[in-house]
Amino acid sequence: MNKKNKKLIFKGGQVVMINVLIFIIVSGIIVYAILFPLVSSNSSAGAFIHSKQAFMAGNSATEEVLYKLKNQMEVSSETISIGNATATINVANTSSGKTITVNGQSEDFERNIEMEVEEVVGVSFSYGLQSGEGGFEMAGGAGIYGNVYSNGDILGSGGPFITGSATVANGSDPSTDVSHIGTTPAPNVIDFGGNSTPQDAAQSFVAGTTTPITSIRFYMKKSTNNWMNNITVRLVNDSSGSPGKTTYASATQSASQVTTSFNYLTLPFTSQPALTSGTTYWIVFDTGTTWGSYYSLGGSQNSYAGGQAKTGTWSQGNGGTWGDTSPSGIDIYFETYAGGDTGLIDGITIGQSGGDAWAHEVNNSSVTGTIYCQASTNNNKACDTSRPDPVQSPLPISDGNIESWKEEAETGGVYNGDKSFDGSEVVYLGPQKIVGDLSVGSGAVLNVTGTLWVTGDISLSGEAKIKLSSSYSENSGVIVTDGNVSVTGGGVFEGSGTEGSYLLVVSTSSCPTIGCSNDSAIEVSGGTGAVVLNAQKGTIEFSGGAQAKQATAKKIVMTGGTSVHYETGLQDINFTSGPSGTWSVAGWREI
Repeated sequence: MNKKNKKLIFKGGQVVMINVLIFIIVSGIIVYAILFPLVSSNSSAGAFIHSKQAFMAGNSATEEVLYKLKNQMEVSSETISIGNATATINVANTSSGKTITVNGQSEDFERNIEMEVEEVVGVSFSYGLQSGEGGFEMAGGAGIYGNVYSNGDILGSGGPFITGSATVANGSDPSTDVSHIGTTPAPNVIDFGGNSTPQDAAQSFVAGTTTPITSIRFYMKKSTNNWMNNITVRLVNDSSGSPGKTTYASATQSASQVTTSFNYLTLPFTSQPALTSGTTYWIVFDTGTTWGSYYSLGGSQNSYAGGQAKTGTWSQGNGGTWGDTSPSGIDIYFETYAGGDTGLIDGITIGQSGGDAWAHEVNNSSVTGTIYCQASTNNNKACDTSRPDPVQSPLPISDGNIESWKEEAETGGVYNGDKSFDGSEVVYLGPQKIVGDLSVGSGAVLNVTGTLWVTGDISLSGEAKIKLSSSYSENSGVIVTDGNVSVTGGGVFEGSGTEGSYLLVVSTSSCPTIGCSNDSAIEVSGGTGAVVLNAQKGTIEFSGGAQAKQATAKKIVMTGGTSVHYETGLQDINFTSGPSGTWSVAGWREI
């Protein structure tokens, strides 16, 4: 091979190598151009996933803390693992509740969440004394240290006094306007207010009177004893066969008064509108969604010709969106009430510390504050007519609450026969149902260790004590009786000894009625102590220097030097079982 050919071959090889090199470089650029976005995207996707995991861990931790608070479990600062992420929880007390701060971390990514929670009330006793339609009778120097709210008249003689304000509502002894009550248990149920149910429920009806509507009664339960949103019950217009946007009256149904068993609840409206007879209106049960829990209304199909039930979501903008029940044609059990008597305060000294009197009519009274009324005679000042008449106020305990306490008592067993303790006996009892009477006298001490249900009468006398066990700490406890309660001779009810602890004594008796031998549901003559007395179907009678922290009854009678000293802690009373206070989210944000 000559030199010329060798030179040509060498040059050809150089060209091939250059072309290969160019090809490799170009291919590398192309591959880089393709892979770089993918790698970058994968890195971004990983960052997004880790950030999301950190957020979910933090959010799950806040829900865990809220669950523990609502179920009265211990809550502390800690670090927990959730999948491949961690959440560090910090709990700080505030004046109104707690601030929960959570740091969620996944790899090098973190998200921070802050939640503020406030403790809300279980059963609330907002007045020193509260009565139903039977009202108050006060005589001979009887006194109430606190405020009074009555759904019936307050009548005094012989110098009784109320240091706070006194309010008497219109509407005692109302008439039934519309009624749809059926067999129980209800054959049909409408669930609402949960994440897997319709949010709201409604029932239409045709008004039968122009007399102002005062209250409503309905048949309801809830699915859990844990925290739930309250219900706003609205009376609204009809809009083309569905609830409209105009609210004529409303009231709040406290979740604490609704139990896990069906019961009838009566709820007074906060205003009393006059409706048009023969016109269709709607009762709307408006609530927020509670995750994993719901309310139920009992009813039956095609049983009320004057209306129908629907489910949906109410809106003040246009009335909301509504559809048929499932199955269709259900009518809930309900009643509406109208009219009643106007309220009267007569013969009371009111407002030692500046309190007001408020009723349709106020007579023969001396009031330090303002007298809000429409008619008056022989008072120390004239009526201020600027306020409308007050309306009925719901009593603090529902029939369902009482049934729940009875069920709690039965968990400790049933004792058939009377139980009697006296002398130097110191005994511990509860939870238990006693099918008979309970008598504690002559200096004996009964320590209540759990809820008691007595089917007969309760007698406390001779400087004996019925008190809560120290294990109740700051919580309160309950004794329920289907009979009468008699306290004489210095008998004392007490809490646990810790501030804020009270013993609630509930009588379901309707005495005095026929067959009661003129006895009242609860009679207290001297004695008592850190006790809250409740007889919402009957009468509580105080005499002979008796004292209590709070009392609620259909009617209350006070004579002699008796007194009730209200304590503000009763607005937030919590029980170890039944309707206790719980926690509500006041604020949530990512920080």
